[in-house]
Amino acid sequence: MRIFGSSAKRVEDAPIALTSASRGHDADAYIGKTFLGDYRVQAFLGEGSNAHVFLAQTVADPNRRVVIKRIKDEAAIAPKFRQFFEAEVRSMLGFHHPYVVRLLDASLDDPLGACLVLEYIPGVTLEAILQRDRVLHPDRVGQLLGPLAHALYAAQLGGIVHRDLKPANLMVVDPGTDKESVRVMDFGFAGFTAKPHIQLAELTGQGPIFACGTPAYVSPEMIRGDSTDARADIYSVGVMLYELLTGRLPFDYNDQEKLLAAHIRETPPRFHRVGAGHIPPVVEAAVQIALSKYPSERHQNMKELCEQFSCGVGWDCWQASQPADDTAPEPQQIRVSAAQEKPADDIDDRFILSDTLEACLPEKLAAIKLRGFIEEVHGHVVESEPGLIRVRLDLPPGWKEPGARSGVFSFLSGAHLSMRRGLEPIEVSLKMKKVDANRVAMLVDFRPMKMHIPSDPGLWSERCEAYYSVLRKYIMPGT
Repeated sequence: MRIFGSSAKRVEDAPIALTSASRGHDADAYIGKTFLGDYRVQAFLGEGSNAHVFLAQTVADPNRRVVIKRIKDEAAIAPKFRQFFEAEVRSMLGFHHPYVVRLLDASLDDPLGACLVLEYIPGVTLEAILQRDRVLHPDRVGQLLGPLAHALYAAQLGGIVHRDLKPANLMVVDPGTDKESVRVMDFGFAGFTAKPHIQLAELTGQGPIFACGTPAYVSPEMIRGDSTDARADIYSVGVMLYELLTGRLPFDYNDQEKLLAAHIRETPPRFHRVGAGHIPPVVEAAVQIALSKYPSERHQNMKELCEQFSCGVGWDCWQASQPADDTAPEPQQIRVSAAQEKPADDIDDRFILSDTLEACLPEKLAAIKLRGFIEEVHGHVVESEPGLIRVRLDLPPGWKEPGARSGVFSFLSGAHLSMRRGLEPIEVSLKMKKVDANRVAMLVDFRPMKMHIPSDPGLWSERCEAYYSVLRKYIMPGT
């Protein structure tokens, strides 16, 4: 499935900045190949944990360059990859900013593999600059912080969290000049904070709970498994500022468990203890506040951090990097195959019960409450993705998802199990959206499964109302 497409943006010819990543064994096979019928690979640029990165040119105009991120097969076959790939790529259609590398095209089903097509920005990564220079002057750090602050502030206004900010994801353009600036990369799989994501393991108590992010830069709340918002990115920026100004990370452990524990429990060393006592106290204060253990203790947005940093260096980093034109282009048309479109729901309205709840509880507590509800009613969680949970109730013993088995065993599937009259399975959908840090709105929907439509609307309604009362007891106690 091709998610969307556009013509690649024209960029000026410039020397290609190759990263120091080693060439993967599979990389050479893609040189000269054409992705999506439009982008011909010219050179290998680098390799990450989940993708090979290539420089490419458009077939129609060889002077137009783009970057191809070809997702590695082992990542593409991971559970839920297709679902998250499509959802997150679609989400980026509405977010464009002068200091963010644009996502131009994407596909799950290209013969050469799942891929992202990104705007090509000549430059070097901040990681490469750190490897070469180790420590930057506070004024130069301020020049880089300004555009980064603008990009992340705009993302926060759009309800977007990057979740994996690090020097390798920041491209520095015109490095070493008075025009030096930053472009944020890898926003393609950023999280939208408006959609709470309660993981399957949190609802069932089985399996691992995954936290994204890079250990050296990850926020304490992501490690704790708490809900996250834009202030998690502010913590990551704090780590990078500490590194740029002192030449070392605030927590410098080779052991990953010790490193993660330090993010949660340890206080970063004061600058004078790591040989950076010359840094203005207001600059250090800005960095230390950004590194606070809890989001409420940090700057509440990147503009606040940038303004405090500016006071320390004596010039306005925010105003100096104000983009000349941050007008977003018109959204591109999404191209989705008919097979991906959701079929119309033809269930009789008499068998559908819907209501909206606005619970005064944070996302983490919502997960605990929902797990309590599911355990009490012996529910079976069939789906958990950002903004949506689906649970089935009153499934008969031996029920299996129709289509999971075939041949002589197919009669054992849920479609062929005998259902007791009045005990037909109920499907509960919980569509969730954050109202603010402490409130979650839920659209609750009870309906039958299509292959088991109830025969008694009155009895069906009574059963749904009874389960709904149990749900309200957990989500909105006292009502």
